[in-house]
Amino acid sequence: MFHCHTNRKTKVLRDFFGKKYKESSLDVFLKRVMEKSLQSKNGHLDLFVRFLHGLCLESNQRLLVGLLGQTKISPGTIQRVINKLKKMNSDEISPDRSINIFHCLMEMNHLSLFQEIQEFLKSENRSEELSEIQCSALAFMLQMSEEVLDELDLQKYKTSVQGRQRLIPAVRNCRKAGLTQCGLSESHCEVVASALKSNPSHLTQLHMSNNYNLQDSGVKLLCAGLESPNCRLETLRTVVCQRSAVIIWQQH
Repeated sequence: MFHCHTNRKTKVLRDFFGKKYKESSLDVFLKRVMEKSLQSKNGHLDLFVRFLHGLCLESNQRLLVGLLGQTKISPGTIQRVINKLKKMNSDEISPDRSINIFHCLMEMNHLSLFQEIQEFLKSENRSEELSEIQCSALAFMLQMSEEVLDELDLQKYKTSVQGRQRLIPAVRNCRKAGLTQCGLSESHCEVVASALKSNPSHLTQLHMSNNYNLQDSGVKLLCAGLESPNCRLETLRTVVCQRSAVIIWQQH
């Protein structure tokens, strides 16, 4: 794909993107690939898109010069790629998929984001406002931590609604989670259900009040998580579904 872009082999690119594909700069090309990968529910393009972004590094290009040929990417283009990744946002992106944006930045050796979140976690004063991509990085680091988080209350983080939604994957590694007023969609419920089904599942308390737009499909996913033999949930407070019944669980 990288070779076809740099050598303008549009047939292969149209097979991937569709017939409407038009030639573009590298930063726009990578943005389109990322957008296509984010549409995947199972993440089958995640490693592919990370690899493509990693090819932007001069050191990696030197290793693969026999395959790619001589390719020169200007520092300005690299910065535009990074900027597009950091600004990428959509209400339709699954919080799990959005973490892959953070991985792509790491592939490009853009380590400042990782360092920013490390400093945030060390700081006692967490009044700093987090961007959406910072929330994705934070969710990844909390999720991968060897130490189980006692409580994840999304309202305590100073960020946008989209930023709070990107923090949802961290529920997989916490005992108590507060997801009030987050505008949960089906993809968000899928992440929560996955946390309830995981082995081991650490989640024992889940507060989801004021999610008035929760759809039937989201409720079905949550119920499937609650029915899992791995579920250790003791309390689920006030889940409201817009069209179906109000579900209130206590001491499940």
